[in-house]
Amino acid sequence: MSASPSPVPPGDMRDRVLAAVRGEPVATRDQGRRRDVLVLAIGFALSVGISVYLGGPGASLPPGYTALLGAAWLLVGVVATWEGVARGRSMLGRPAVVRVLVAVLTPLALLVTAMGAALAWPETLATPATIEAHVVCVVFTMLFALGPLVAFAIVRRGSDPVAPRLTGAAIGAASGAWGALGIELHCGHASAMHVLVGHVAPVVLLTLVGVLVGDRVIALQRTP
Repeated sequence: MSASPSPVPPGDMRDRVLAAVRGEPVATRDQGRRRDVLVLAIGFALSVGISVYLGGPGASLPPGYTALLGAAWLLVGVVATWEGVARGRSMLGRPAVVRVLVAVLTPLALLVTAMGAALAWPETLATPATIEAHVVCVVFTMLFALGPLVAFAIVRRGSDPVAPRLTGAAIGAASGAWGALGIELHCGHASAMHVLVGHVAPVVLLTLVGVLVGDRVIALQRTP
């Protein structure tokens, strides 16, 4: 079994970054963008396919609650993706502090907005949820997040020689936000414990998975 490629040593980092820049010809950048859009479209299409398989959105909670929380979590997903996945003006991505905030604040934002929506519909907090319901939502949150996670990793692969684990964590959190949104549109439980265990905890787990993805996929690797 061969050893995995090792990250670029600090002494070679500048040369490797410059080589990566030179290896991205101006004439093909538009093609690269189109490729990225296609990859992202396929990734999110997988999540839509899972939703269709489940019969489409149709939670038994009050429609106003589902619409409000769905809109809030959609906004969280968009912001997390924009700040945690998109590179911005730098080839290396957003500043480290921004990626840290995405990784830390994304699950917190999901929990806070869910509790805020519950204040408007307090009856939702009384909906019981079994351990089986917790497990089902954990599994489907991960499944809904899988397509975006793979797509984000492909778009950012081999792009970060400085802090790939941090980039991976932000990518994991962003994909988790989309996974949480996906299951929220189908889930009939909204108690604080269920939201925490079934919807938010998987986002934290995906953030940790993103660290591994950063090491294996996003890091700029040394060529043999």
